[in-house]
Amino acid sequence: MVLSLGSCSFFELEDVSDPNFPDRSAFLANPTKSQLDFLATGIFSDLRTNGSGTGQGILLAYQVPGVIGREIYVLSTSDNRYVTELLGITPIDNANFLSGYFGSYSSARRSARTLADAAGNSPQITEEQRNAYLGFANTAEAYAMLVLSDLQYENGLRVDVSDPLKPGKILPYPQVVAAIKDKLDLAATQFAKAGTTLPFPVPSGFANFNTPATMLRFNRALAARTAIRTNKYTEALAAVQASFFSLTAAPTAGPLFNYGGANPDVFNSLFQVPNSKGSTVVVAHPSFVTDIRPTDTRISKVRKRDLRATTGLSSEFEPAIYASNTAPIPVIKNEELILIAAEAYLNTANKAKAVEAINVLANFYKVAPVTIADSDAKLLNEILYHRRYSLFYEGQRWVDLRRLNRLGDITPETTSDGKKTSVLKQLPLPFAEVQWDVANP
Repeated sequence: MVLSLGSCSFFELEDVSDPNFPDRSAFLANPTKSQLDFLATGIFSDLRTNGSGTGQGILLAYQVPGVIGREIYVLSTSDNRYVTELLGITPIDNANFLSGYFGSYSSARRSARTLADAAGNSPQITEEQRNAYLGFANTAEAYAMLVLSDLQYENGLRVDVSDPLKPGKILPYPQVVAAIKDKLDLAATQFAKAGTTLPFPVPSGFANFNTPATMLRFNRALAARTAIRTNKYTEALAAVQASFFSLTAAPTAGPLFNYGGANPDVFNSLFQVPNSKGSTVVVAHPSFVTDIRPTDTRISKVRKRDLRATTGLSSEFEPAIYASNTAPIPVIKNEELILIAAEAYLNTANKAKAVEAINVLANFYKVAPVTIADSDAKLLNEILYHRRYSLFYEGQRWVDLRRLNRLGDITPETTSDGKKTSVLKQLPLPFAEVQWDVANP
């Protein structure tokens, strides 16, 4: 995992003392519990923003697949690459800002590895505490790897990064997903041996996941998402049932990335002032409104705005998910788990359970229920419909259609000035990653 010098990179943490980007030698020599706690706190922060605190990582991780999956447009009067490159009009420049997510989540991986190595060495903590730190570090790294693999897909990813100056070769996507699963499973065994109390503080967005047992349920939720990436339904069902999945809890329940505002905290980078007139504006893809069912209450996720038109595209709706610039961003929600369960039930010969799960959301969001008499194909379409609207602008639709070989469900548009778009399968491998392998064959 390599990015060029001057960027936020996996390999540039050796001389940095910020707890979000720790000096490894300081932690590995004889780390105190206080140092481990600072590092754990830094990892939570790193995952929700990036090293510079600008939020570029999570911004791109939600916006890039949102544009490719035709959930949103990013319309800019000063930079048209969100349109020309992400909509497949011109090839993506693998050295430009669209690769910024790679450095952000790579730095989170690096911090997580540092915590794991430090906790493994520390003589100043108990074995239960050690397992808690290790479980969190492995879960955090797996989460960052999953975000990266969603965007890189068949390009693959480096799995072995234990030595930052001699990283392993890029592995194919199936091996990457298997490695993420293994890391989450290892973390699960560590949380199971971590006692009843986490030794490190958690942010307010994880208030309901502040013990080893509840953090384990979060870990299993990520394991369910990982299993569904390669349509491994038996694994997905086992993981979801061990998570915080519930047919009776609020669909939106789950851990959150929370934001406190101005320095020393940061703002929610996905928030946009209503009817913004800025040079760069996120708008809802017009199909969000035309395809939603008349009674579906998730129409509230967008609001009307003045028509925004640029780069040959336009929309008169914009996302209305976040009420303020300090609103939290969901990490993974109960309704995603419900829909993973529904798809897993459908594909493991338990159609009745699949219908029950689908109808939880159908009833909650006021759309017509499904029945046991409906075909499997119709039920899958219902699952995808609910995933589209329940997980709007969360980086999931493009990945869903891709894993089910249904990218053809997206109709490429032709811009008003005659440019034909296409649907990308993945982002290119960042330039520095390519160059590293050229220099280190």
